[in-house]
Amino acid sequence: MLLHASAASAAEPVRRLAHYTHQRWTEEGEAPAPVLAMDQGRDGYLWLATGVGLFRFDGINFEPIDIEPGQGRQDPPSAVLAARNGDIWTSLGETHRFAVYRDGALRASALPAAPNRVVAMAEGKDGAIWALTARFDAELLRLRGDRWRAFNAAQGLPRDDALSLLVAADGAVWVSLSNSVARLPPGAERFEVVRRTPRANGMLSQDPLGRVWLSARTGSYPLTGPGGHGPPPAGPPYRTDDAQIRGAPRFDRAGNLWIATRYGGVQRVAAAGAFGRSSRLIETLGDRDGLSSDLTNQVFEDREGNIWIGSEKGLDKLRPATLRSEPLLNHPAAFGDKLLSASDGSVYVGEADTIYRIAPGGAPKPILRGVREPQSLCEAPDGAVWIAFATRVAVWKDGRTLRTFNRPDTDSIIYDCAFDRRGDFWISAAAGGLLRHHQGRWEAMFAQADGERFHPMTMVRDADGRLVLQWALRRLAWVDYPTRTFRGLDLGRDATAVTLYPAANGDVLAAGDFGLSRFRDGRVDTIRAGALRGRISGVVQTPQGDTWLAYPRALVRLGAQDLERAFARRAFSPPDLSLGFGDGLTSRPHSHTQRALVQGGDGRIWVATETGTLWMDPRHIARTHLPPDVAIRSLAAGDHLYRDPADLRLKKATSSLEIDYAVLSFADPRQVSVRYKLEGFDRDWVDPGARRQAFYTNLKPGKYRFHVIAASNEGVWNRTGAAVAFDIPPTFLQSRWFLALCIGLTLALLWLFYRLRLAQLEQRIHVGHEARLSERERIARELHDTLLQSVQGLVLRFQSVANKMPPGDQSRDLLESALKRADDVIVDGRNRVRDLRMAESPGDLPAILEERGAAAGFDPPIPIHIITEGVARTVHPLVAAEIGRVAGEALFNIARHAKAQSVEVSIGFTDHQLSVRIRDDGVGIPQEVVVKGHKPGHFGLVGMRERAQRIGGALSIESRPGAGAEITLKLPARLAYADKAPARSRLSNFLRRFGRAPVA
Repeated sequence: MLLHASAASAAEPVRRLAHYTHQRWTEEGEAPAPVLAMDQGRDGYLWLATGVGLFRFDGINFEPIDIEPGQGRQDPPSAVLAARNGDIWTSLGETHRFAVYRDGALRASALPAAPNRVVAMAEGKDGAIWALTARFDAELLRLRGDRWRAFNAAQGLPRDDALSLLVAADGAVWVSLSNSVARLPPGAERFEVVRRTPRANGMLSQDPLGRVWLSARTGSYPLTGPGGHGPPPAGPPYRTDDAQIRGAPRFDRAGNLWIATRYGGVQRVAAAGAFGRSSRLIETLGDRDGLSSDLTNQVFEDREGNIWIGSEKGLDKLRPATLRSEPLLNHPAAFGDKLLSASDGSVYVGEADTIYRIAPGGAPKPILRGVREPQSLCEAPDGAVWIAFATRVAVWKDGRTLRTFNRPDTDSIIYDCAFDRRGDFWISAAAGGLLRHHQGRWEAMFAQADGERFHPMTMVRDADGRLVLQWALRRLAWVDYPTRTFRGLDLGRDATAVTLYPAANGDVLAAGDFGLSRFRDGRVDTIRAGALRGRISGVVQTPQGDTWLAYPRALVRLGAQDLERAFARRAFSPPDLSLGFGDGLTSRPHSHTQRALVQGGDGRIWVATETGTLWMDPRHIARTHLPPDVAIRSLAAGDHLYRDPADLRLKKATSSLEIDYAVLSFADPRQVSVRYKLEGFDRDWVDPGARRQAFYTNLKPGKYRFHVIAASNEGVWNRTGAAVAFDIPPTFLQSRWFLALCIGLTLALLWLFYRLRLAQLEQRIHVGHEARLSERERIARELHDTLLQSVQGLVLRFQSVANKMPPGDQSRDLLESALKRADDVIVDGRNRVRDLRMAESPGDLPAILEERGAAAGFDPPIPIHIITEGVARTVHPLVAAEIGRVAGEALFNIARHAKAQSVEVSIGFTDHQLSVRIRDDGVGIPQEVVVKGHKPGHFGLVGMRERAQRIGGALSIESRPGAGAEITLKLPARLAYADKAPARSRLSNFLRRFGRAPVA
């Protein structure tokens, strides 16, 4: 009758208590104590019922969970249950009230309190909650819906002290009491006594096969067959703890039975043990072994396979280790244990005072005791092991020492040794040179060869039988005596030692501070240390093609294809599997031994560390392959804390917050990888390292979603992760209404400024127009009242003189001619005065343009079509005059240069603007003139633009070569029309009263 589970692998070596990693949390480290009960919630947290309250644990932080304010006193809980629906049930010890953690808060249940202290809780297959109370007439409570039902003597439960509660795989409810065990079959309402156990004080458990077990004073044994049915297999009980009081037992998934004892720590019965065999398969872990206390209360296994122990002083975690220690291999040599993998599959370990041989699948066996600091181990062609010590060399074979002989130069430390293809024994002694033992004599080899620096250290024999040794700090040598070949090794800087490994395919791997180099067919390829993890002190390649490297803080496995890619592409960082301190690496791989890794014939890899030699089986690496659970623990904003938040609406004006999250991977929680992002704020994922908080400031109102994902120490990602969405509502000053108001006010101010500026421009133009009209009137008046009147008077006087002269007199004829010229001047002056006075009259734009067309001087004359669009309106006199001059210049240019056959003048009257468009069908205007705006040395176009700008208009010119040109003048209606002047002057007049509008 075996304890092993069906899932356990027979090929995996038996795991002992020493093959677990151990971590503990005690009161000194602020852990709660004592830990009375524990369970794992659906969200991944480990929930603890302790003597100081209810806590949840994420592997790093213990978080106290207090009952909501106003719901009575917070008594220390006596039990805890994680229900399948996510609720966490607990019973408060002194008041016996029940409380439930749900939606981020622990609230007292409205259900009646238990009649006595609750010692255990469980969930039935149907979701019912069971609670076992500790009283002599034991009472078991069952919650279905919102009512408790009590089971006691009336339902067949013996009157006795209740000890433990179990819901079996078939749904039956089991209760152990001081003197008996009772069972409630599925669907039944009455208990049946399964076994009488006088004063046994047994505790129930269930193994992976579904068998119900009892651990009592008489030992541990099954009560049922597999699945909770049928009789148990025959056999004596295991001789486990026989104390009168004990904690709860627990089977792990591998079939190991763990028993929490009250005085002796934890007992473990290995799954591979059998009834009737020696009790060596029952091991104990107590405070002398590092357990937090010998007084233990409960053992629990989480979803990743970690074993948790709740004790009087705190909490302990045991995790199956990949790297396993051997009790004998804990006295390392001064410069690290010397390892040798022999051809028969054995592994030899040279420690400080003992040489061990480990047969395939076996344990270390000492072969030489009382020795002192072995310096190197090598295997001879005949299978003998040569062991070099400080002063002598011993040859061991077939269980005995064949002979010993002295070594020369005993002042030098032997660094390494090897046998060549002829069977000669070579040793390297660094500063002591290179020595060969040939035909019973020692010979110094290659001393200061070729005058170069000679410093031989690590040495191996390659697949071709040649010796490969580190000749100097930066050179390797291939020696097939008497010839030798050198290869440079690009270390980047001098190094003290290089680890060499001869691969089965003929490659030679060299490793050290510089990284990993491969020598193949005369070529060397190197993976720099930057792509790896630092100095390499050991290399092993397995028959499956994997390469294992020993780094200062981990053993790393590289796959064959990834290694090839890394050698071929310098920028490629190969993915790897890493085994560190959380996997059983008790100390750093030794950096002074020749090789820190070897592999035996059974496949196990042996590692020389600073505190001894460990081993691992690469076929059985302890891995869960589970992605870690991720949870949002809390969100703190202002003075409010939201625990286990989902969707939140925060207070207005919130700009800063803190989000705490948990990565619930208990295997090695400090080696997990985390990424988070606040959607709506962060552009990329954030890597916080070991931090488990996210801080945000200067948040604006809006909707956000905080998302966190994580990967386990094995690199398995939970990309769904956990998320919390929250909304920060805006204050009035941050609201869209306020923004719209600000935009409206801004637009209103811009419109007002625009209207003000427009009024100023209109006023300025109007004042300019009025000033010009006044000036024209003054000039006309002065011309009429002074110059013309004076000239007219002079003409009359000269005419009087001429009249007195005799007819036919030559002088009179000359004077009459001069007087006629003077009359012409007077007529011309009157015309000029008339022109000045004409600006006072309303502008008849079509007439002006017709007059300008007639005066343009077309020779021969061509048709000029004047077209009026819209309802004709009176144009301001000065505006009409300036438009006439612009049009006159345009028509003049057409007459001189365009070679046009016709001209069309279009006048557009609209409520918004006045436009004049002059189009001809001539040769057009050169494109460079259109682009520049004028022709060098000519100022007609320049003058036209200046006149247009002077009246507030805009002039544009378009031309198509051979298709004529089009000149357009546009002017706002408020500046062009005479009837707009009163309206446009209203604002200016108003502002002028208060001295805000410029007045000319």
